[in-house]
Amino acid sequence: MASMARLKTDLMRTATNLRGWRTRRKLVVIESDDWGAIRMPSRHAYENLLKARIRVDRSPYDRLDCLENRQDLEALFNVLDSHCDSQGSPAIFTFNTVMGNPDFAAIKRSGFEKFYHQPFRESYKAYHGDDLWPLWQQAMVKGLIKPQFHAREHLNSTQWMEDLRAEQPETRIAFEHNFYGLKTRTGALHQNKYLTAYWPASAHQFKAILAIMNDGLRQFEMVFGFRSETFVACNYTWPSELEEPLAKNGIRMIQTLRGHPEPQLEGSNGLRSRRHFTGQRNKLGQSYSVRNVQFESYVNKNKDWSGQVLEEIKQAFVLRKPAVICTHRINYVGGMDVAHRDRNLKLLDKLLGDILKRWPDVEFISSDELAITMECE
Repeated sequence: MASMARLKTDLMRTATNLRGWRTRRKLVVIESDDWGAIRMPSRHAYENLLKARIRVDRSPYDRLDCLENRQDLEALFNVLDSHCDSQGSPAIFTFNTVMGNPDFAAIKRSGFEKFYHQPFRESYKAYHGDDLWPLWQQAMVKGLIKPQFHAREHLNSTQWMEDLRAEQPETRIAFEHNFYGLKTRTGALHQNKYLTAYWPASAHQFKAILAIMNDGLRQFEMVFGFRSETFVACNYTWPSELEEPLAKNGIRMIQTLRGHPEPQLEGSNGLRSRRHFTGQRNKLGQSYSVRNVQFESYVNKNKDWSGQVLEEIKQAFVLRKPAVICTHRINYVGGMDVAHRDRNLKLLDKLLGDILKRWPDVEFISSDELAITMECE
């Protein structure tokens, strides 16, 4: 059964790579989501949630993912800086950034009547007692990371606030531990979690989500000094009606998978699947890039990840496609498990070395560079 599933995955990836934009250049784009988001606040919070019968042990993200700290960033940046491509450029991560988190204390003081936002730079101080902004700046100058927009919060805050006001029991318990990532029964018919920031359950919620997104993009430009040119939706879930406002905000390319869940604003508010390929364009002129390589080593620590990734890159290059690698932050943070972070950084280090050894003419580029390249070549 496992071999059949693998064959099906290989065939689907091949079908995706056969379509769309092509290049003779060996381009590697590494896209990494969730930087800046809290997820699990601490090991202490995790244990207390379990005691409260919130089954956070069932999700690897709840067990392992957390707000990055100084050691996490320094260790990752050291690995990236030690591998340079044929142009002399270091390996670069597209840092798909969450601009902040809920300010739990302020929300509680309001009696759950108003949502308050805590910028991610303030979250570092609140949760780690540290200012990590200089590290981000240094990494950007050295070409190790290129921030792009993910969300204002990795959270459907409108639905979350509605459920907090309705005193939904599990949501309230999780709130007391500064946690919003739980799977639970929400007030939305089809949603069992709050992480899908761009999934509205009503016209009212869509209007609110649009305003939040616009504010997040405004914050992004203020913080980084440039507009984000690409975007990836939380959990790859967004309605097509969001694409025009994204375009108006300067988003020229949407990062996604070959199939993305699209919420329906009319009728049942359920999902349908939309198919994509790299270089595909919508009616607004925006392009899509599809992640055709998976490096999510947190899933299975015993797997030969370098071997699998090299084969997926090989297929992309044979079919003259860029290799767009998906690798989430969860792989590189150690606040919940230091050994987990260190193991995955070793795998990343090996993988980057193997890529350069096998394809000496490879080029590491960021997602916004890919967008520009697809428009110009």
